[in-house]
Amino acid sequence: GKEYPLGRILIGNSFPRSNGRQMTKVVKDFLLAQKVQDPVDLYSDWLQVGHVDEFMSFVPSNDRKGFRLLLASPTAFYQLFKEKQKQGYGDAAMFQGLSIEKPTIDDILKDKSLKKQNNYFQNCIDWNRDILKKELGLTEQDIIDIPALFKMETGGMADSYFPNMVNLVVLGKYLGIPKPFGPLINGKCCLEKAVTCLLEPLGLRCTFIDDFHSYHLNLGDVHCGTNVRRKPFTVKWWNTKP
Repeated sequence: GKEYPLGRILIGNSFPRSNGRQMTKVVKDFLLAQKVQDPVDLYSDWLQVGHVDEFMSFVPSNDRKGFRLLLASPTAFYQLFKEKQKQGYGDAAMFQGLSIEKPTIDDILKDKSLKKQNNYFQNCIDWNRDILKKELGLTEQDIIDIPALFKMETGGMADSYFPNMVNLVVLGKYLGIPKPFGPLINGKCCLEKAVTCLLEPLGLRCTFIDDFHSYHLNLGDVHCGTNVRRKPFTVKWWNTKP
């Protein structure tokens, strides 16, 4: 297939031919006109805020393509919590240290409405998974599923149930990850432990940042509230032939 040495532009949109939120035409036309980073339309209109960084991000790696795609995964979340419940930790509670309701693992797993909602949200993420695999030439080995849980808000759109760990900031091999406030098992957050086990074998360092009041309650997380000065490409993109 076609190669894109400068990468691709990922745009959050609604389903084709729907009346949902779309990128302003003049902006999309401008991006299309540059040609060398051919935009990819993703489906993000299922989210209340509607940004792609609410369900995906990229982290560097020293193998394969030089990166991994991280995708938010309600399926991975439920697998983890069912595992912990079977191990006898069903009464371990979320959000320790915060002045809010503290549902336990048992509470979350018996909430049939929440599970039904997340089945739908997982389908939305899977739609994007297929698009990203096709457009970026990815395989399942290039993707890491990060435990995530969403809740349905007004209008049937999703908001993160707890600080969303894919909404992270990448600083070289160091990752600033929203602190999820998961159940403590043997003194450690089981969500933090699961993500650390997934990412640190890639040579990455995980630091979990409490953004609950500063960003999470305002419908964002670490990536929404940060910016990074990146080293520019050595190649001049305007000299690149599409």
